[in-house]
Amino acid sequence: MRVYNLLKDFFSPKEFQYINDGSTLRSVMKDLESYDKLAIDTEFIWRDTYYPKLSLIQIATDNKIYILDCLAFDISIIEKVFSNRNILKIFHSVRGDSSVIFNCLGIKIKKIFDTQLAEDILNQNIGIQISYKKLVKKYLFKSISKSETNSDWGKRPLRKKQLDYAAEDVRYLHSIMDIQNKKIIKSNKLDLFYSLCEKENELGHEDFSISRLKRLKKKNRNISSKEIEIFIWREDQAKQYNVPPSHIFEDRDLKRLKKILESNNLNECKWIIKKDSSRNEFMNVFI
Repeated sequence: MRVYNLLKDFFSPKEFQYINDGSTLRSVMKDLESYDKLAIDTEFIWRDTYYPKLSLIQIATDNKIYILDCLAFDISIIEKVFSNRNILKIFHSVRGDSSVIFNCLGIKIKKIFDTQLAEDILNQNIGIQISYKKLVKKYLFKSISKSETNSDWGKRPLRKKQLDYAAEDVRYLHSIMDIQNKKIIKSNKLDLFYSLCEKENELGHEDFSISRLKRLKKKNRNISSKEIEIFIWREDQAKQYNVPPSHIFEDRDLKRLKKILESNNLNECKWIIKKDSSRNEFMNVFI
């Protein structure tokens, strides 16, 4: 099976089409809706904002790859595909992509196959989050470049190297999924697998403040209720100004702010909370 998939991708590689206008997307929607499974990935910008900014959505059919430029036009019509329960959507590590698509487009994706989660199931749930690159190497004996991982996806026009990279991120997902699916069926874990895929997908719809608070509690099991209150306040401020929470104050200053409130040494806030409006709001809320 692996040799067959390797030869298939070698002799008849999928061409990609870059789509940057609504009329073109509308013309390919019938093609997308005609398949029972699609491979999907995203590229986004998430450096100086609270919410990510979606740049590209890559969608691979059995024989073609579509690259949608989300900065060029309104792509909300794609919900018809993403919410269609008759189409299986193949992702590698679905939670991140689900989160970006939900927060940027308000779309909840239905019916998921997560190749990273599938590999974990096949390896007895050892919790190793294998990369897409390693899966391609394992199942298709092919090395792919990840040189554009930290590329500037907000700059236009996109370079050919960026588009090639984006296409590669979905090019082999169908082949990997076909191999893994047979193995999961053989192991009698199909129902368990799909329930875990749905759980990962749902976690992608979780509010960022909730998921961040969960991570904070996991790292610091002795966190106080006042620190949690300050943390949630910071999240609300970051949402309001659409900036990373660290632009309000750094994680390391959470305990310090709690001590400042206890000691009433409020001058210390001036160098911890640098934004005047946020600092004034902090005083109003907590003093």
